[in-house]
Amino acid sequence: MRVLLSAYACEPGKGSEPGTGWNLAVTLAKDFDVTVVTRSNNREAIEQALERQASRNPAFIYHDLPPVARLFKKRGILSTQAYYALWQRSLGRIIPKTHDLREFDLFHHITFNSFEVVPGLMDSFPNIKVWGPIGGGQHAPVALTATLTLKARLKERVRSWRISLSRRNSRVIRCLESCDWVLFANEETRDLFKTVELKSSGRMIDVGVDPSHFTPITESKDGHRVFSAGNFEARKGTRLLLMAFQQAHRKNPKLRLRLAGDGPEAPRDRAWVEANELNEVITFSGRRSHAEMAEEFAQADIFVFPSIRDTSGAIVLEAMACGLPVVCIDHQGARLMLGENAGIRVGPQTLALTIHGIATAILELSGNATLRASLGENARKRALSEFTWEKKAERLGNEYHRLSHVAARL
Repeated sequence: MRVLLSAYACEPGKGSEPGTGWNLAVTLAKDFDVTVVTRSNNREAIEQALERQASRNPAFIYHDLPPVARLFKKRGILSTQAYYALWQRSLGRIIPKTHDLREFDLFHHITFNSFEVVPGLMDSFPNIKVWGPIGGGQHAPVALTATLTLKARLKERVRSWRISLSRRNSRVIRCLESCDWVLFANEETRDLFKTVELKSSGRMIDVGVDPSHFTPITESKDGHRVFSAGNFEARKGTRLLLMAFQQAHRKNPKLRLRLAGDGPEAPRDRAWVEANELNEVITFSGRRSHAEMAEEFAQADIFVFPSIRDTSGAIVLEAMACGLPVVCIDHQGARLMLGENAGIRVGPQTLALTIHGIATAILELSGNATLRASLGENARKRALSEFTWEKKAERLGNEYHRLSHVAARL
């Protein structure tokens, strides 16, 4: 079966969506004749990685916008989302002229995962069409946005309004209805389109994990080391974690928090830590590479994912694969990844109750080595049974064959 993948984000050695594009392409290529359409800026890294691959490799079609558009994106004149939308439109115009799409049996759009931008090749592709996992339908709980700046709260409100309009976008609806199979990354996004008549649909987290890279360590730990990582942006909930940790630290002064990552909110969060005289117990390690994250997990006892709005979060799966118990808010993709027994999920309630819930979870895990070990073991098992790239590719492959059989009968 010849499979054409659309992966705007596709880069070896990365996490999140670039990792999704690369790892799914390489893993699916073991069983299918895979061609990937992606951006040209990652070409050098991709081709170097392909030279090191021992198994059958996917082929790549590189496409990008003119240099002036790339310059505007680099300087912030064009946002990433605006650039991506233009890229998809350009893809829909150019690729059908340069490649015979009839040569492919199936088209699958895998990254970016937002439903708001319709994949450019969907309209012109003549055979089986798959879209997803798609996300973007989740909203930040209003009560928890109180931790954000006024500008960030307004941004979340505007986004919620935009999502409400986008779900009624006739082009999006037509595209969903035209697909042979649609995958949703979380229940919130699925619920947005519950009235749309889909040919078939399923649910799958949009990210995965390599369990050979992220593995547990066996050394005994004291339970005092709390770790969190991600981009320092408003929706990631770092301030929520800081306030919860402060509360937990008052009851257990031995606790230590380490934060990895960087972003626009980092100076604000550092200032908060300094103002609250927590410099000695909260450490900012800065941005860490995908490879370095395994070392960070090895030094931690507990991982906290405080995001107040996220389709999923590959970092959660990486922590789980390392055998760490996870504390997260009980919503969106984190709820699906963690399940019932791989950590502690804190219900999004009022701001005070949510902060208290996260603090209580940290204290409970810190003080109970048996519970940490049990939840960590369950987390590792769950990551290996459902979220490795091989498991995801196996499921996709089974569905590709099912769709092919359905198409052959028509």
